[in-house]
Amino acid sequence: MLIGILLLGFSAFLLAAIGMFAAPLGMGAGISPLYLAAALALFLAIGLSMQRNLVRLRHALNLSHRKQRRLSATSRIDPLTGLLNRATFMRSLDKALGRWRGGGPAVSVLLVDLNRFKSVNDAHGHAAGDLLLVETARRLSTPKTAGTTVARVGGDRFALLLEGDVGALPESVGHRMLEDIAAPVPIQNGSVRISASIGMAVAEQPQVSGNELFRAAEMALGGARRSARGKVHRFEAGTEEAVKERHALEADLRRALDEGEIVPYYQPLIALDGDRLIGFEVLARWQHPTRGLVPPAAFIPVAEEIGRIGELFDKLLVRACSDARGWPSELRLSVNISPTQFAEPQMATRILDILAKENFSPARLELEITENALVDEVSSARLILTTLRNVGVSVALDDFGTGYSSLRHLSDLPVDRLKIDRGFVESARRDEEGWRIVRAIVQLAGTFDLATTAEGIEAPEILATLRELGCDIGQGYLFGKPISAEQTSLWLLGRPLPTALAS
Repeated sequence: MLIGILLLGFSAFLLAAIGMFAAPLGMGAGISPLYLAAALALFLAIGLSMQRNLVRLRHALNLSHRKQRRLSATSRIDPLTGLLNRATFMRSLDKALGRWRGGGPAVSVLLVDLNRFKSVNDAHGHAAGDLLLVETARRLSTPKTAGTTVARVGGDRFALLLEGDVGALPESVGHRMLEDIAAPVPIQNGSVRISASIGMAVAEQPQVSGNELFRAAEMALGGARRSARGKVHRFEAGTEEAVKERHALEADLRRALDEGEIVPYYQPLIALDGDRLIGFEVLARWQHPTRGLVPPAAFIPVAEEIGRIGELFDKLLVRACSDARGWPSELRLSVNISPTQFAEPQMATRILDILAKENFSPARLELEITENALVDEVSSARLILTTLRNVGVSVALDDFGTGYSSLRHLSDLPVDRLKIDRGFVESARRDEEGWRIVRAIVQLAGTFDLATTAEGIEAPEILATLRELGCDIGQGYLFGKPISAEQTSLWLLGRPLPTALAS
């Protein structure tokens, strides 16, 4: 535009000069043809130049507007899933709370966290992980309830803003979401299944801010992940104190792992056909300097969540192999594996490296896996367990009957033994129905040529009935409680037979 104005001014000056020059040539009679031609040419040139400048200016403005619209959309939308991002969600939450304070509908926030999402990326690649996130976003966005706003607020975390009568609405919406998310998601080489945990917070105090309500949902989500994955957990008074305690326990656990405070204890495994000691189950024990004995149920889930369960397993296995080298060579070790470890592609290699370095025969090691591992990581579990079993490591399916395994898993996966959950053994002491379940498991194991172990044996009459049913191995306080390596070594040196074995 500025160039056009300058050209116009320059052309006016030039025309004036030409007019002064051309006037004498015309001897004062009319306007010189040369003058008219020059003027016309100059005006055409100026017009074309200004038109081009105007077109360029409009194009630049259009590009600028489109860029601003893209930047505006990018600032509001998650690019992968197309959902609102966290900043936009928080603005929507603040507006909803403002409407609620003015007499509008009640406000609830649900935070959805995918359980073991990292394992999908590790086992199937990031493309499969992205596909899972997109499909989860689609399922969460399917219209179900009016007044619902959905956003992706983190890597594998989603948020829902519900506006409406509270009552049981948030819980019912949460449970429907859990069901939708649990359905298989097709990927390039098959399908994956994943579960979720949900934290929920409902606005109750007029002064609550959006950040405070969101934080309350985060604390409730932490409670859901600690208590039982795959659940909806509501924020309640005292949750904040529980979160602080959880953080303190996490810090203590990190220190305990670094300093080797968590050590293996050993509980006898007894062959029931001849009262023979065949080995020990390795159980983690943490003697905290101020908390006292911390139960595994309290710290194992924390080790999983902070990503150090593999490190804990490795340290326990190294220590147990070292302890057992001084024991009779026919005794075996049975070690529990967390389902999250099956997401580690190098797990089998690490276990074999430990056995080689500790000079411990793979034939003396048994790995115990839970049924949930079969649901979350079937393909990777099959590959890892087959690799280990090919070199002599055996496999036991722990807590059988309490999870989600199927007969297909028993036939497809390399399993050697079923462990009958202690809950069934305890119920068998109370009624005949419990014995029917135990009998059915023993018969099922026989059909698949699998051995059985009964946990929680604490009474001689239970032991006698298990023998009659054909159970192969027994474990429980009747034979011995878990004890330290030093106590186990002393017991093995001159052990008197436990009273249950002397019968």
